[in-house]
Amino acid sequence: MKEKIATILTEILDETITPADIQDDTNLTSDLGMTSLNMMYFILEIENVFGVEVDLEEVDLETFFVYKTVKAYIEREQAD
Repeated sequence: MKEKIATILTEILDETITPADIQDDTNLTSDLGMTSLNMMYFILEIENVFGVEVDLEEVDLETFFVYKTVKAYIEREQAD
């Protein structure tokens, strides 16, 4: 999962992000410089790559700020 997320981040942020750059507590906004527009593209790619649906009316956007909460969200949605 970390490799897929690193690939998504590399495409969105237009800089190379490796799995080694991502720790559980990596904040995608403050540590990697993701903007709000980048975040929307990130969420769309999470939906496409992992086959999950993100309902922004029901999900706190901060879920997607930190790697470990992104990972937990994807795992929870895929288990349903």
